[in-house]
Amino acid sequence: MLRTRERGLLAVASVSGGVGVGAKVLWARAGVGAVAVQAYANPSLGIEILEKLGMGMSSAEAVKTALSGDAYREYRQVAVLKANGDPFTYTGSRAPPFTSEYVDGNAICIGNTLKDSSIPEEMCKYITSQDICDVKSLVKALITSLILGHRLGGSRRGDRSLAMLIVGETLYGKTYDRVVDVRVDYSIKPFNAMIKILRLLNLW
Repeated sequence: MLRTRERGLLAVASVSGGVGVGAKVLWARAGVGAVAVQAYANPSLGIEILEKLGMGMSSAEAVKTALSGDAYREYRQVAVLKANGDPFTYTGSRAPPFTSEYVDGNAICIGNTLKDSSIPEEMCKYITSQDICDVKSLVKALITSLILGHRLGGSRRGDRSLAMLIVGETLYGKTYDRVVDVRVDYSIKPFNAMIKILRLLNLW
């Protein structure tokens, strides 16, 4: 998850051993914030947290308020980054181990079922080391960080689906904010499939 101050873009990406990670995990709204809801993902949390952020709540307040009505909150893992920063992470006590979170200014990396708890930190450090000057370089930084996590051991479940969502100002007005919305819902090699799509979009 990443915020670019120059263009006001919010980006979130995830890879999973499950099918269709993009449908449940990734949420973002331009000018408001980005949310990742994973582990035993409850997609309604993503919608509710964005609503709370839009009302002016801090990231921590929005997450805590949304989770207060979730009977299975101890199984969840959540990351939030507002349009103006304010990073926050939550990992429930029953989220599948190993779990880990790392925050570095405008970037957040989280993970569960990890083979090594240091993976999010290494991914985050990679992202923040990159010279991100446009959408294409942002896309490359996000996907390459996920590839790095995979090479460092990744998830004990393996990787089968991959998704990326970037929101910001578009040519279509304020009602449509999706700059990039790309998903690989299932593949034995989701990174290869994603890069193939990105090349067709001239984003790789």
